[in-house]
Amino acid sequence: MTQVPEIEPPDESAEEVIERLGMVPIPEEGAWYVAGPRTQALNGITVLLTNRPDGFSAMHRLAIDEGWQWLGGAPAALLRLRPGGSGVLNYLGAEHAQILVRKGTWMGATTLGHWTLLSCWCAPAFRPEHFELGERRALVEEYPQFTTEIETLTREEPVGRMR
Repeated sequence: MTQVPEIEPPDESAEEVIERLGMVPIPEEGAWYVAGPRTQALNGITVLLTNRPDGFSAMHRLAIDEGWQWLGGAPAALLRLRPGGSGVLNYLGAEHAQILVRKGTWMGATTLGHWTLLSCWCAPAFRPEHFELGERRALVEEYPQFTTEIETLTREEPVGRMR
């Protein structure tokens, strides 16, 4: 994705964070999560990105807006691909901790270190029918300028099934 300064290993391993927070794998997308507050209008989850092969958030889009907030660990790279062929690679960390991803925007994220802890929140509350997993070939065709990032943030097979 990008070269960043060497990041010291955290005092706590990703496995320790997963166990301490009671996290489970995110179906289809990858990474780890634990549910937070939920109403019909809003919901939040805590997400852990790791440097393991299943530890990134694969390219996906939602039919609702989603906010991302960095909580700790290494910075994260968040790729956003907008309808119409444009896109941007953002970094979430202590210096820029929040990003809003508008509905219909493809997104995927990876840690730039050992792990990154994030909070994601949706309004209205997330439902599985809001989710669409991105396919590598189709995304590369539509966004060729982001081929390397798309290849990094997609898998041959999804991690489990949401529905």
